Amino acid sequence: MTMKFLALGGLLALLALPSQSWAACSGPPLMIPGNSAELEGEIRVKSGTGCSFTISGIQGSISEVKILQMPKVGKAMVSNLRAHYMAKPGYQGPDEFTYAFIGTDRFGGPMRLVFKRKVSVVPSL
Repeated sequence: MTMKFLALGGLLALLALPSQSWAACSGPPLMIPGNSAELEGEIRVKSGTGCSFTISGIQGSISEVKILQMPKVGKAMVSNLRAHYMAKPGYQGPDEFTYAFIGTDRFGGPMRLVFKRKVSVVPSL
């Protein structure tokens, strides 16, 4: 996992988690060190399924979620301030996409958290 820090405007205890609410996906949570960061993490998704991504423990508010780089094979979308990834049915192999949570920190300053997800699409059972 690679972490690139743009600016640390106070150390915030934030977590970016893949949600199990869609289907079979897994990946470690990412610790977010501040209100402006670029992070990279790996996830595994079963072919034909997907997962959604949210932030918990945030000390501020998210007003927008954007897909910055669409996946080459699967699909990415945003709804209800969550980023979603859907793996193409029948596909096995790598994919990646990038999304951002945008809002304000607890002091009213700007917050921009960018996540690059390297996806391993595995066969469905």
